[in-house]
Amino acid sequence: MNDGDFRRACAVTALGLAVELAAALHWTPATFILAAMVGAPLVLVGGAMFLRAVWRVMREKGAV
Repeated sequence: MNDGDFRRACAVTALGLAVELAAALHWTPATFILAAMVGAPLVLVGGAMFLRAVWRVMREKGAV
C-alpha cells in the first residue's frame, strides 16, 4: 500500500478547503469566484484521488 497517494489526496483536499474557508471569512464577488473556481475543484480532485487510492488498495488485496 502506498501511503503517499493518500497523503497527496489529503493535501489537495485540505488546500481546497483552506481556499474555501479563507474566501468565506469575507464574502465578496471575487472571493466567491475564487472559492467556486479554485476551492471546489481542488476538493473534488482530492476526493477523486482518494477514491483512486482506495480502489488500488482494494485491487491489491483482491477485494475487487
